Amino acid sequence: MGNVQEDIVGTWRSEEPGAPELTFAEDGAVSGTDGCNRIVSRYTVAEDRAVIEAFATTKMACQGVDTWLGAASEAVPDGTELQILNSGGDAIGVLERVE
Repeated sequence: MGNVQEDIVGTWRSEEPGAPELTFAEDGAVSGTDGCNRIVSRYTVAEDRAVIEAFATTKMACQGVDTWLGAASEAVPDGTELQILNSGGDAIGVLERVE
């Protein structure tokens, strides 16, 4: 793996219902959707991962959409995949790089 800051910048998405997605900018901003609601935050790089501050989010109710991405606390890039961890360090999902 290379430089986490360089590796994480870009857009990452899942094909799950609602198409959860995160975009990491070079300036430390992160934004996207949990598949239902818009989410925005900031991130910092620590070792092999990005640590994500708590998201600011809209509060729409969406039936049939699992909003697991809203619980993201860390993101670990690994090639074309981004493993998402919650605040307990548990893996909660995977996003794929959008080319």
